[in-house]
Amino acid sequence: MLAMPTQRRPPRPARIPRARAGRLSLSLLLALVGSAGAIATLGAVQAFAAPLELVPAYFSPEGTPGPWRTMCEAAPPGSSVILNPDNGPVKREAKVYAEPMRFCEEHGQRVIGYVFTDYGKRRLATVEQAITDYYSWYPTIEGIFLDEMAENPTKKNEAYYEKLGAFVHEKDGFVIGNPGDTATTAWQLAAVNAVVTFEGSASAYAAYAPAAWVLAARPQQIANIIFAASETSRMEADCVKASEDNAGSIYVTNLPERPNPYQALPSYWATETARC
Repeated sequence: MLAMPTQRRPPRPARIPRARAGRLSLSLLLALVGSAGAIATLGAVQAFAAPLELVPAYFSPEGTPGPWRTMCEAAPPGSSVILNPDNGPVKREAKVYAEPMRFCEEHGQRVIGYVFTDYGKRRLATVEQAITDYYSWYPTIEGIFLDEMAENPTKKNEAYYEKLGAFVHEKDGFVIGNPGDTATTAWQLAAVNAVVTFEGSASAYAAYAPAAWVLAARPQQIANIIFAASETSRMEADCVKASEDNAGSIYVTNLPERPNPYQALPSYWATETARC
């Protein structure tokens, strides 16, 4: 993700499909076609489903109204929230986040902890210790967001991320990797549950074309993050594109790249969660 003054880069996904206004639920779709066999592929079903949210919640939960409450009241169940106190876990912040985390989880969202990996160059033991600290200090954490994930499918990178993925999975955690761009192959999905295949501006997203392996993956394995989508109409267009591009999770914000697109919720958050 983006290298930020206090947070490095942003996040990834998970989902429990949930019907939205204006979209067909899976049960209704099956009733209309008569049988599941009439649906050629999972992708055909996904085309009728709204993406879930993957929120880089790189802001404090404190305030009136509390921004985390605002976030999780509107986000659909099955969405993922990325907790990032300061480029990783901070013990003294655990009490501040405890109640907001419970609130989000009561509303069906998964809260996962941010850890950066420096594209596979950060010491494995250091990353594992950060993961351990999340589980020790934030006991309701449900997974880890591995930011700055490597893209190249080298043996070293594959071994590094497979070890990290297994480390989190042993704790029954969900793992999202964020290279911020699309790798040449699907190798990352052997290590993580989901991967962010695009992170960038709305203007860049308009020209983005997913790789063949992205279109062949299950939608819940793919996430897209878009910033600088200044207009509500642009946000809505990005949501449509995400579904067409097989992304099961998305986050769109009007905030610009600088100083930090994830320092607050987008101004159209209520509209995004209702229409996206």
